[in-house]
Amino acid sequence: MIGRKNINEWIELIKKKDSRLISRLESIYGQDRTLIDERVNTFLKVATKFRLYFDEDKEVSFVRAPGRLNTLGMHIDHRGGLVNPIAIDKETVLCYASRSDDLIHVHNLDSYYGERKFNITKESPSNKIDTVKSWLAWTQEQTNKRKQIGVDEDWVNKLKAIPVYLQVIYPKRKLSGFEGVLDSNIPARMGLSSSSAIVVAMMEVMIDINHTSITDNEFVNYCGIAEWFVGTRGGSGDHAAIKFSRSGMITHMKTLPRLMIKSYLPFPEGYQIVIFNSGAVADKSGAARQKFNEKTATYEIGEIYIREYMKKHHGSIYGKIIAERDYLSAEEKKFYLADVVECLGQSQIYELLHSLPERIDRQGLLAELPQYENLLREQFATHLEPEGGYQLRSVLAYGIAESQRSRMVENVINASRINLFGQLMNISHDGDRVLFQSPEMETKKRTIDTKQELYLHPGGYDCSLPGIDAMVDLALKSGAEGAQISGAGLGGSIMVLVKDENFNRLVETLRAKYYMSRGIKEDFIVVSPIQGAGQL
Repeated sequence: MIGRKNINEWIELIKKKDSRLISRLESIYGQDRTLIDERVNTFLKVATKFRLYFDEDKEVSFVRAPGRLNTLGMHIDHRGGLVNPIAIDKETVLCYASRSDDLIHVHNLDSYYGERKFNITKESPSNKIDTVKSWLAWTQEQTNKRKQIGVDEDWVNKLKAIPVYLQVIYPKRKLSGFEGVLDSNIPARMGLSSSSAIVVAMMEVMIDINHTSITDNEFVNYCGIAEWFVGTRGGSGDHAAIKFSRSGMITHMKTLPRLMIKSYLPFPEGYQIVIFNSGAVADKSGAARQKFNEKTATYEIGEIYIREYMKKHHGSIYGKIIAERDYLSAEEKKFYLADVVECLGQSQIYELLHSLPERIDRQGLLAELPQYENLLREQFATHLEPEGGYQLRSVLAYGIAESQRSRMVENVINASRINLFGQLMNISHDGDRVLFQSPEMETKKRTIDTKQELYLHPGGYDCSLPGIDAMVDLALKSGAEGAQISGAGLGGSIMVLVKDENFNRLVETLRAKYYMSRGIKEDFIVVSPIQGAGQL
């Protein structure tokens, strides 16, 4: 790490491509000279703009936070499931200098976003927030207030999330602010975690300028909870992927109940991952938030049923897991959806799934689970009631089967069974699929066949779009090994795993049969795994 230097020293070091800088960049990006040269130009641009906007005598640091792509293990990071992400070679860069007060002043070099200022103290809660539940309630109140005045989608909320949450964590300290210049080439609203990259970059800056020491687990946990300030209700898997990924590797890890990086797996040789933008916006700070939060709430509600089922039918197993997690605080969850695949056999899992209601509305939930009324109402507050009720069985079937698929990745990659890896991606996408070639296909998706291996069940998370499903089908017909929606879904992009020799055919097929046929501007990128977030 190069660390803090006067802005003029940084500019000179970047211009002459100092050997220390190049060595550092090679450790991040590998030996790709084109990529390194492109990043050098970005760092120079950001540093030059910092000198223009702020004091040229300032000592500054650089932090970078890449986007991420979860190759398998969708929608389960906040259910205690293993996921398999890579950090991609698109990233947020922030050049910053500390201040003596609590003002945060950032220029975004994308003119669409522009300049933002705020004081940490003024944005922080006036009342005491001492639990995660109270933070959830307060952030929901702030989201509702922003909606009323039409500022809910302002990117400044991504800047505010970490400083405000850290001020809640450290109420007796007045945190220092900073001034900085930010640039990002992570495509927005494509399911590549452009928002979470800003959150991670802000965490890196805040712990640096405030000389705060936190554990790796706290880092990702704080990031995940802090991002609720933006209005979404996700977990911390994206933040962990952004922070802890390694160059050339897939990270096989989980974040709940505690961060665990199980292994780093080599990205398959002779294959590429290509991201195709569907042209449909995936904006979780806007219209898509409703369904995103509904699905998360469905998980939360379903886990109530699962815990009650486990207590009744598998009490000793359940009790052992709870006892092993006695180190967790009273308010932290001690049993997760993904624990089911760790502790039950396949036939037992099928029995559990069949015990769940297929659909149930809010009135039915309150009548059936009166002892959980407060928890239920907390979840109801994040979204409108879904028409026809919550699809508990199909959503939880997806989450459990996806947890099993994701667990398999370590053995699959180590055995070089890339065709099976692609098949797992395809089944995962079928769980999100909303476009079917026949009614029978949809019926099969929602039917739990107890004679079939668990991992082959797609379940029904249903966060795709017809156009995205069409893209996936085209990719598979053109020779791709696997294709699925990227990120939380509801728009954005697909990721495609393809052999090098099939790349041109894949691109030509999507160009002609998706982009040109629909009058959509062609938009795709090839990504490679790079090092996770940190300072230069």
